[in-house]
Amino acid sequence: MNDTTTAPAAPVAPARGRGGLVGAAAAEWTKLWGVRSTWVCLASTAALVVAYTVIVGVSARSSTAQASGGEPPTDPLANLGTGVVFMGQFAVLALATMVIASEYATGSIRGTLQCVPVRHRMLLSKSVVLVPVLFVTGLVVAPLGLGSAVAALGDVADPVTAGASVRQALAVGGYLGAVGMISVGIGAAVRSVAGTITVGFLILLVLPMTLQSVSVEFVQKAADLLPGPAGMALMGVSESDTYGPGAAAALLVFWAFAANAAGYWVLRNRDA
Repeated sequence: MNDTTTAPAAPVAPARGRGGLVGAAAAEWTKLWGVRSTWVCLASTAALVVAYTVIVGVSARSSTAQASGGEPPTDPLANLGTGVVFMGQFAVLALATMVIASEYATGSIRGTLQCVPVRHRMLLSKSVVLVPVLFVTGLVVAPLGLGSAVAALGDVADPVTAGASVRQALAVGGYLGAVGMISVGIGAAVRSVAGTITVGFLILLVLPMTLQSVSVEFVQKAADLLPGPAGMALMGVSESDTYGPGAAAALLVFWAFAANAAGYWVLRNRDA
């Protein structure tokens, strides 16, 4: 009888590109585009900005026509920037909340952490997918909002150069990306859809406006350091000249990492 020996099976190497941050990001990409609410939020961002620029532009043109001495025309780029801050960013907040906080609401966060047990990787993968999507959204929304602003203002609009338009589009994309990343961090820390939207709304708009209305210089300067005013400075629509676009971008990066550091701390110290 022949004695045959079966050789031990060679270990199977894991498929490249299917694990680590790449695999986690691929899963987040699938989840992001697998629901209709993503498209609804992105379309709402554009619709809100366009609606704002049209309403404000028509109002400015009307008031200019009725003024006896005439008023300086509204800058379409400023009209676009304020539309992003006062309207468009909250659709982005809703989308980022869906990306992280809705998983706690449905309990699917347990499955996510089973597939990606390294918690900082799970949290980072959400921003790795969301931030570029929001940046590109800003690049699309900016010309739409600018075009509607120019059309609404009509002959009272300031001239807009191509270079300024490109810079504003990049600023809008950068700010929307920062808002998304900040919201992901807030969602990881708060773990509630309603809570994330509420905290995000307070930090991005309500708290800065409240502090800036206080007649104390220190408080007003502190308000300028919050994400909302930093975004306004980045897009050139800030009422104060405390800092320029470079410092504004640095502040937004700081807030994005600070929010995610808080979210990661909660992830590490609490069960899903």
